[in-house]
Amino acid sequence: MNCFSTIEKQLLTFIEGIIEQEHINLIVCSERKATAVLRALLDETKPRLHWDWTKTLSTAAMSHFDWSSFEGDKVLLFDELVHHGKTLFKYEELLREYVPDGVQIVTAGFVVWDRCEYEPKYSFYGSVDSETYGEIREDIVSMLQRYGSLLLDTEHIELSVRIKCGVGEFYNELARATDGSTAFSFVSGAGRTNLTLEQPEILSTELLGRCLPPGSNTDDVVCKVRVLERSHEVFSIMPIFYPDVMSVAPPEWRAGLPSFCQPYFNNKLGKELFYIVGLLCSVELLRGVVAALNDLARVGKILVEIPRMNFSHLHAMFPRIDTDELRQYVSDVVAESKRLKPARSRGSVTVQNVPTSKLKMLSSAVMCSLVDIHDDAVTDQNEPKGETWSELIEIARSVRQGIDVDKNALTVVVDRLIDGGLIVTDVEETTHPSGKLCFERTFTPEGEVVSSKIRQQMMVRNPVWPKAI
Repeated sequence: MNCFSTIEKQLLTFIEGIIEQEHINLIVCSERKATAVLRALLDETKPRLHWDWTKTLSTAAMSHFDWSSFEGDKVLLFDELVHHGKTLFKYEELLREYVPDGVQIVTAGFVVWDRCEYEPKYSFYGSVDSETYGEIREDIVSMLQRYGSLLLDTEHIELSVRIKCGVGEFYNELARATDGSTAFSFVSGAGRTNLTLEQPEILSTELLGRCLPPGSNTDDVVCKVRVLERSHEVFSIMPIFYPDVMSVAPPEWRAGLPSFCQPYFNNKLGKELFYIVGLLCSVELLRGVVAALNDLARVGKILVEIPRMNFSHLHAMFPRIDTDELRQYVSDVVAESKRLKPARSRGSVTVQNVPTSKLKMLSSAVMCSLVDIHDDAVTDQNEPKGETWSELIEIARSVRQGIDVDKNALTVVVDRLIDGGLIVTDVEETTHPSGKLCFERTFTPEGEVVSSKIRQQMMVRNPVWPKAI
């Protein structure tokens, strides 16, 4: 894409200037928007930021970065938006626990609110009022959507597909990876036609089972394949699978994992175990997807690619994984899948379209419910836990009354809200019915700015919802 707007120029100038002036050795990005912003600048914009993913780290991965191998004396902690400054302060304090003695932490926030309580050393827009803060925030989200919904893919593998057929034919072939009632197309906030395959068929339960530590749960969890329109002829296939995982994994299970995972098990694992299991399980979803596309590939209507740039950004979330080795692992799975038969025959399944008007109505209703739940749960001592996938879908079902949308299509509401930066994901430790601790994916409204905007719109008769909805 050749589009290079003011916001891209400003972000590029801002980060380049800090790197040059401070002689930065490592950039630590606030997960997830700051990581997505950096990906846009490194991989998408023209001109691009001259930096390397091996010198980039997500705040979600600080605990399993090999700090003993770090060379340098300057770390940049970057957040694209700094509101009260509590998140920046929290990450800076946590980062200080990891960096070697003598390493200086330089903080930077592209936009800083005028009532911020803890300001970074550098800012591009300093002390802006609430209206300006909100406008620039929407500009950043729009930029990430223009480059292909980058908010969705800071931690996921991707295949690229070049098509020489119609989008409809391509999507209907992909639907063969589902049972026929869980393939939904919809228009993203950037006007692109995307596809979600909810609960795609698992072609090898045995191979999936090897990825799961004992006690894992795969029911009522995030299990889908996102297909994103990057350009008119190029699409990204992004498998997402996050089982609930026990917080302790036995050595015999670890020993059977691919070699690229093994460096993680030299350290005590926390949430990293959840992400590793999710990564491995997501690759298993590709078997059914590639099998569904085999006929189109055989006659030259599509070309499935596994470019290195689709994996390099994963270094920020998985700093101990050799991304080239991971890429080869995925390539082997794709090659094996080309010999498999799809779950459904051609013509037996079709993609259902979710109209934008209904998607917007349902999205706004879900956000209202989420903010209400979040507000009711907040106390002075405690931030509420996020909603699990099953809880989130149940919320969507409860507000679906009067909106004629297939109950299985509620998954795309979540996709659109994440894509628009309105809800964020996390990994939380909870108690399993057995009494043991486990990790699960959760979802919450994205910060005070989003929640305040939703509250304001709930109070007026003809609300004007955030653009992302």
